[in-house]
Amino acid sequence: MESDWKEVYRVAPLQQHAVSLPLRPTAIAFDTTSELLYVGTDEGYIQSFEGCELRKYTSFRAHTAPPLTPPTDKHVRQILTNRDGVVSISAKSVHMSKRGGPALWNVFDDRFKNLTSMAFTSRGTSEMLVGGAQVSPHITQSSMFTVNLDKGTIGAEIPTDYDVNIMKRTARHIAVGSSGGDVRLLDMNSFQVVKHFEHVHSSGIMDMDTHDNYLVTCGYSFRHNSFILDPLVRVFDIRVQKSLPPISFINATFIKMHPKLSGTAIIANRQGKVDIVDVNNPGATKSFQTSHYTHTAHTAHNQGTVLTQIELSPSGDVLAMMDSDGVVQMWSAFGKRNFTEFGAPVEWPEPPTRPSIVMTDTTPLNSIGMPYFSDPLLSNWDPNMIFEVPNQPHQKIDPETIAATAGIGYAPFNKRYPRNYVASRTRANGNGGLVTAPMFLSQQGRSNSGFAPDSAPSDTNSGHGDEANGRFEVPALYRKHNIKYSKFGIDDFNFGYFNKTKYSGLETNIPNCYMNPLLQLYKYTPRLRNVALFHTATACTIEMCLLCQMGFLFDMLEKANGLNCQATNLLSTFSALPNAARHGVLDDESNTTTNPAPMMIQSLNRFLLDQTIFELKNTPQPPIASEESELPQVLLIRAVKRQQCMICHKETRPMGDTVTTDLIYPLKPPGHKSLPSFAQIVRQSIQLESTQKGWCDRCKRYQSQHTRKTITKLPDVLTFNVTSSDKNLTHARDYCSQPGWLPDEIGLSITNKMLNVWQGDDLKRVAKRNNNDQVDLRMYELVGFVAQIKEEGSKKHMVSFINVALSDENRVEGESKWHVFNDFRVDEIPKATALDFTPKWKMPLVLCFQLKHERSKIDNRWKDLLDTSLLYNDSLYLGETRQEEQTILLNRESEVPKAGTLVALDAEFVELHKEESEIKADGTKEIITPGRQGLARVSVLRGAGELEGVPFIDDYIAIKVPVVDYLTAYSGIHPGDLDPHTSRRALVSLKVAYKRMWILLNLGCTFVGHGLLKDFRIINIHIPKDQVIDTVNLYALRATSRKLSLRFLAWVVLSDLIQTETHDSIEDANTALRLYKKYLEFEEAGVFEQMMQRIFNEGIRYNYKPPTPPNAPIKDVERLQLAESGVPRSEGSTPQPMGAVEK
Repeated sequence: MESDWKEVYRVAPLQQHAVSLPLRPTAIAFDTTSELLYVGTDEGYIQSFEGCELRKYTSFRAHTAPPLTPPTDKHVRQILTNRDGVVSISAKSVHMSKRGGPALWNVFDDRFKNLTSMAFTSRGTSEMLVGGAQVSPHITQSSMFTVNLDKGTIGAEIPTDYDVNIMKRTARHIAVGSSGGDVRLLDMNSFQVVKHFEHVHSSGIMDMDTHDNYLVTCGYSFRHNSFILDPLVRVFDIRVQKSLPPISFINATFIKMHPKLSGTAIIANRQGKVDIVDVNNPGATKSFQTSHYTHTAHTAHNQGTVLTQIELSPSGDVLAMMDSDGVVQMWSAFGKRNFTEFGAPVEWPEPPTRPSIVMTDTTPLNSIGMPYFSDPLLSNWDPNMIFEVPNQPHQKIDPETIAATAGIGYAPFNKRYPRNYVASRTRANGNGGLVTAPMFLSQQGRSNSGFAPDSAPSDTNSGHGDEANGRFEVPALYRKHNIKYSKFGIDDFNFGYFNKTKYSGLETNIPNCYMNPLLQLYKYTPRLRNVALFHTATACTIEMCLLCQMGFLFDMLEKANGLNCQATNLLSTFSALPNAARHGVLDDESNTTTNPAPMMIQSLNRFLLDQTIFELKNTPQPPIASEESELPQVLLIRAVKRQQCMICHKETRPMGDTVTTDLIYPLKPPGHKSLPSFAQIVRQSIQLESTQKGWCDRCKRYQSQHTRKTITKLPDVLTFNVTSSDKNLTHARDYCSQPGWLPDEIGLSITNKMLNVWQGDDLKRVAKRNNNDQVDLRMYELVGFVAQIKEEGSKKHMVSFINVALSDENRVEGESKWHVFNDFRVDEIPKATALDFTPKWKMPLVLCFQLKHERSKIDNRWKDLLDTSLLYNDSLYLGETRQEEQTILLNRESEVPKAGTLVALDAEFVELHKEESEIKADGTKEIITPGRQGLARVSVLRGAGELEGVPFIDDYIAIKVPVVDYLTAYSGIHPGDLDPHTSRRALVSLKVAYKRMWILLNLGCTFVGHGLLKDFRIINIHIPKDQVIDTVNLYALRATSRKLSLRFLAWVVLSDLIQTETHDSIEDANTALRLYKKYLEFEEAGVFEQMMQRIFNEGIRYNYKPPTPPNAPIKDVERLQLAESGVPRSEGSTPQPMGAVEK
């Protein structure tokens, strides 16, 4: 539940141009389609402000009062918006204007006595219902009226025997609150009362709001001969039309229901106290207090300043409050400042244009005017920003080049670079080699590093280079890159050198990593990405659920924001699936030079989509819109398949639904006839019609069978396998190599059970007809494709070309941003280059198209539907209900994790694969394959509260694969602890342990620990930096860049000797938490630098190791010396790079 609200801005009192007194705001409303806030005043003006900064946008007068009428008749009493403009009401008129200010119409009628409220009807935003309350005992607003917003006319008049104080529209009714304290539910069409709640508040309704099936009200009661605000907020379930338990709140004056969090109400009083309450669980309440102050010119009014109105934005992220001084305060939740989810851009006035002046001999110079500048002139730059650049020495021509040109006058063409390109030689080593980025991070500080590794990019050209040469030679951009290992392991590899974008790549040192390009393609297909994340947010704990692993991976790639990631958990789950081996999609040799065949990636595409459908059908789905949860609409091509024997004419109808389509190419026409277009190939491949041998039950033999597919429904995502077999690869190559063969947009429609496919100019023509409803056209745009890159010899590997603009929440219509994902290397390339298949080394394998629709956008509502039950319940591996003695589960009522909740984390690991290395001839060691470790135990402790330091998660992970080394001295894990048949521990699956951490991550919790970077990498999770507090960095010696061990810091700072017997994740996490608390104390007291100096002195004195206890047994002394030898518990014997830390 969102509760961390902060004030981000406030606007000064509204001023009328001709009057010095400030206008008094009487109504406030957010625009539902753009980033605008409207404020109505007591003089009939409506002013609008843009964004949370409240930039002045428009101001116009909407209502006036005739002479000899009360001044209150021109007060703006309510504001609503629709697609055409802004609607407002006063006591005797209804007005509509465009957002820019020009009036559309104004309705003034003698039957309007005292209008107070309005609401849209069942006709959407084209009609509304207005009503009013009693003016005096002799003047009563006894009718309600419908107003046509398109025409600006009054429609029906609905007589009533009750007055209207406030109206709110629900999904099925219009809720009306009266000054007598009653609430009535009106039918949306007839406006007749269908339910009457009597005496909700005894003396009138003050405020009311609805969302989903809830209606909440606050009002007045008559006590002790006076009217007082009712201390109870009434809650109703309008679905069953019954009252729910009320919510206690002193002087409740304002109520708003959260538009995204179901059942969440925001309640406030005039004194500025605001509560965020779950109506189903009133005990789960978060509060904050607003402050009332304005400019110094109005301090005289501040003594009695109170809130007069509040309004919640349609996105639920911004809260606007008005006080009695006319000040509008803007409050934001978690720094979010969008009024709407997908707001339309605000139309601003055109900037002034320069006059066109024809210069003649007689033109006065003063008519030219001053030029317009948006940036500072070079002559006005800060002197500190001006630097003197030394002259560059002239480059010497290579003697060999001069000798080669002596005879013929031409220099040899270096095929490594395009023609007319010269490699940068800003600095050269002794051998004249080029200076490039270093391969390893540990070498970045070396001043004489000048080697250029083979796998490092040798140029920055993202295209195919020279047109003739690029068809045969693979540019470095698309070549296969291998991870190199220094003596410090994989952490020393400079992944950042290969990726300068904000899109993360995937590492390759994992079995079956040939899946990387296909996983990237799925991730940037918004509909597939949404399905995976919505499923992952459910309570699914199935250990082998591949769809959950996809959701984990997609979320990690988004949060990494360009940092390299690895699909370790997903690939491990995929390798363990029993169906994977049967479908031939496992490649155990993916780390060697034996590369998977092109058919494997296409079989993998079909297998993953089939597996996704199977898993979604067999697990519960979240409560989201039907088009989101209906999986066949996302992936399945619905079809009826008819198979008829050519001899006996017996007809059978086998299953015809498919998740992907193999493209079938007709034979190449003779002569110079053009080949069929991509649209024609797609049509005949989806609506397949063929004749082949098949078994006939009636004939009892193999006969010729005629097969025909009739498409009944098209999905939102279309995937195509470019070739169905290795034999057709060359045939498909003839089609793909045609210029412009693959369109970025296609259109499909089903007419009279026949499928039609268009592209190019034909598609534009049909689209115009579709606007006139002559054809049901579904437009699909190309998301990307997986392509095979064939290098010199027989080397082959796969990369993906993806239009990442489709996954941009702020995408401009028609915008494209093509990127190539070559494992951990990611580069932006032009669209023409991506769709060019003329080079001989490039061949598409899997294509992906997505429907152009509103639901085909990035949908992050899964974060609001996140199931957190795993945090409060045990989910043990064998179904037993046991847990570690020191573990106390979270309390659902009082310990709900939220953004900023502090938790301490530590993990222990075991070794699953030993490091493989070889000794070179010069005696140096080269790592061939690094050691691989697995999560064995994870502990999460409370970071604050009465139970601070008490674990609520202490999971031991059941491991099915063989364990090479338990690393007991550094992990505390003994043989048998992770075996479900022999362990005495509370074992859980890796999926459950991971999902608990993933839930805490997405709830916004802050993780405290020591050396967490290594832990997160092995766990295979990415935590943003603003959610990590690592005591390694807090207590780092900046002078020497040395990172200190947890054991040494505990001894120096806490005077505590830990890890005396073995490592324990609860002890380590608690120690890190205590160190962080001490850090806060030192910083608050201003003695942190003195403490760091003491740590440095003690480290020099004791060699950064705590002294051995004087009474320790000999065996313990030997073990402690071993533990202090510098071997980190999470890395075995692998040396650490500079800055590594031992826990």
